[in-house]
Amino acid sequence: MDHVRSLVEILVELGKLGPDDIARLSRLEASSSEPVAVLVTRLGLVSSQDHAQALSIQYGLPLARRTDFPEAPVVADRLPARFLKDSRMLPIADSDGAVTLAMADPGDGFALRAVEMAMGKPVAPVVAAEEDLAEVFARWYESGRSSLERISDGIEIESDIVGDPDVEQLKDLAQEAPVIRLVNQVIADAVRLQASDIHLESYREELKLRYRIHGILKDMKAPPAKLAPALISRIKILARLDIAERRLPQDGRARFTAGGQRIDMRVATMPTMHGENVVIRLLDTKGMALDMGELGLTPAVEAAIRRHLAHPHGILLVTGPTGSGKTTTLYSALRILNQPSRKILTVEDPIEYQINGINQTNVQPQIGLDFARVLRSSMRHDPDVIMVGEIRDGETANIAVHAALTGHLVLSTLHTNSATGSINRLLDMGVDGYLLTSTIRGVIGQRLVRQLCTVCRSPYRATLEELAQLGLAEDRDVTLHRAIGCPACDGLGYTSRIGIFEFFELTDEVRETLHQRISTSELTRAASAAGMRTMFQDGVAKCLAGLTTLEEVRRVTEEG
Repeated sequence: MDHVRSLVEILVELGKLGPDDIARLSRLEASSSEPVAVLVTRLGLVSSQDHAQALSIQYGLPLARRTDFPEAPVVADRLPARFLKDSRMLPIADSDGAVTLAMADPGDGFALRAVEMAMGKPVAPVVAAEEDLAEVFARWYESGRSSLERISDGIEIESDIVGDPDVEQLKDLAQEAPVIRLVNQVIADAVRLQASDIHLESYREELKLRYRIHGILKDMKAPPAKLAPALISRIKILARLDIAERRLPQDGRARFTAGGQRIDMRVATMPTMHGENVVIRLLDTKGMALDMGELGLTPAVEAAIRRHLAHPHGILLVTGPTGSGKTTTLYSALRILNQPSRKILTVEDPIEYQINGINQTNVQPQIGLDFARVLRSSMRHDPDVIMVGEIRDGETANIAVHAALTGHLVLSTLHTNSATGSINRLLDMGVDGYLLTSTIRGVIGQRLVRQLCTVCRSPYRATLEELAQLGLAEDRDVTLHRAIGCPACDGLGYTSRIGIFEFFELTDEVRETLHQRISTSELTRAASAAGMRTMFQDGVAKCLAGLTTLEEVRRVTEEG
């Protein structure tokens, strides 16, 4: 048991296991026949990658990454595929001196000796993540069949269940181990690919599975259509929804652990002609960038925002379409403001991330608890800072403005195409212009662009057409980058997303232009003259820095 304990100690030292995880392991160790080393991954407390890293440290062996595996099997004729799969290992190199063997369990002495005898030469073990070994094995020996396909093949649906199963049948199906594994695999694959949403769509003869990865929907290999009722019922059970109700939309929440990450999920179902559709929003609370310095703001803009956050009253807005990262920016601001000397209240729909020390309220319009009502009530609780998830109507806008006038700092979002567009949007909602000039301190406009993979991005010289789009002189020698795709980025060419921003600061010069209502384009020109850099200009700077592509910037800003 000391051997196992040392692995757990390594995981603790690496910061992969916390006190709660250790307590949970201790409770389960007595009742489980499996060793703790297996339990930590079986329960999802750590990812197989983290588990492999800890084993590498424990045994003093190299760690093999997925990119270290060759395209074709090594010594395929000397070692049976079934033996390799059962032993969770694969040979990845064969030289005159030794065979390099990637193993999920380098302590398996029997497997090592068996390979040495079969090959007639020494074996040099290296550690590999179990999920990497499984994926490479599938590619080598199973014609590239995915984990979803292998699990789906193991689920048998009786003919009388297909079509319109009753509630008891659905419950029985959803509790079967293969169906549970199938749903877990769908979610785990989405987490591994850094997807923000999972879309399950029912059609007459197929079930479509799509992941939204870095803002773009991507088709995935889906389970057979006959498994749709079981799959959707399992998801409903996770989100505590009514599996018997298939005629009305439903919304719920669930928590899932995948690869050591705790994922909060928002689940929404919608009845369609051929069955139910499900969308799962994945919220990784651990991976959320709440540090303003990690958002991608320029030092000057970050300093200006921090300066306005230090003021005791006024309004700071964040604008952009759905999925542009507004919530992340708001929460990073709340993190700065979250001090014992301040009382902070939030009004959200829904609460996406829970923060200790902040009083958060979820609106419930179905019972009359809307933004305006909660906001009015919040004023009687003596807050210093109020965060309103979104200003959607004139009543909420006017309450927010009057809260700022009476000595509160108000943070909120608006759905507008640009930072300067927020002014006319609020005027259209019925807010008096003189109140806006007195209360609004600044407006952040933002979008998210996909960030290039630094392993495979390819530099090239900008064409004359691209220089014109960038607003640069034709004689400039400018290097841009294009996305290629490699194993490190799962062939996407991009690894994450980064924000591009504009910060509309209501300086005295800009306030002068607001005495009479002017168009958004005129206001943008006035703000640019006062020093504002637009989102497109910020995106161009990130293109020149090799962080993204011109196509990405144009896609999200609709310039050119």
